Amino acid sequence: MILRIFVILLTISTVTFGITKEEIDKQLQEAWQMYEKGKYVSMEKISKKVVQSSKKINYPKGIAEGYYYIGIAYFMRGKVDKALEYANLAVDYSQKYNNYRWKAYSHTLVGEILRYLGKYDKALYHFKISLQLAEDNKNQKMLPAAYANLGNIYFDKREYNKAIEYYLKGLEIGKKINIRPSYIALNSYNTGIAHFRLKNWNKAVKYLQEAYKIYIKLGDKKSAISSAYFIAKSYYLAGDYWKARQVIEENTSLAKQVLQYRKFKKLLNKINRKLKENEAV
Repeated sequence: MILRIFVILLTISTVTFGITKEEIDKQLQEAWQMYEKGKYVSMEKISKKVVQSSKKINYPKGIAEGYYYIGIAYFMRGKVDKALEYANLAVDYSQKYNNYRWKAYSHTLVGEILRYLGKYDKALYHFKISLQLAEDNKNQKMLPAAYANLGNIYFDKREYNKAIEYYLKGLEIGKKINIRPSYIALNSYNTGIAHFRLKNWNKAVKYLQEAYKIYIKLGDKKSAISSAYFIAKSYYLAGDYWKARQVIEENTSLAKQVLQYRKFKKLLNKINRKLKENEAV
């Protein structure tokens, strides 16, 4: 269960001689559009051009965000060493300026890469810096992602109660400030899965149902089906076989659409066997 939350940085357009800062800002926007389209090679090329141009005209924003975007592009392509190199460049460069967002986002990227490498304590160090920066600067919009990242580390370390503590903090703040529904869904889903690991079936269902409803509204079919599967499995493991089967049957068509029907069918077979055993008693 990987939760990667990358944040597009705010743009401020000004003009200088030769290539303008406004043009560089547009290139940064273009780079982010390549990320959203999954075109990571193009994202890397545009971002490297941004860094090169920004160095020529001494435009810190282009350099800081360019390093950050290059790191993301490499990471999404599986080139972890290069990703970490540029993420660290973004961290080091951000220390020169009084821009907490640059610092927070670059530390978050380093943390996510280290998490991927299984270096949880080091990742935790960087995620805590990001959280502290958000708190110190009273940026509530950054808090749900920051808490989710910390929760993910504890989840990976199998410290599920600690993970839930951070997920719920992110969930509470996210709802309070009316953050994007996808963030609410992610924290709800992760909270549900953590409860699932703890065998807290009722609580798992509660949070997974919340995530499911949001994913359905957003049209995120894969995430909705993942939520539905664990809802059904929670009911099954709790011994509520009729509800488990109902969830499976209601989502069979959608599961087929996203090519997840095989595991649904496998769980359904288990449910039907239990129901037959109960009828025979």
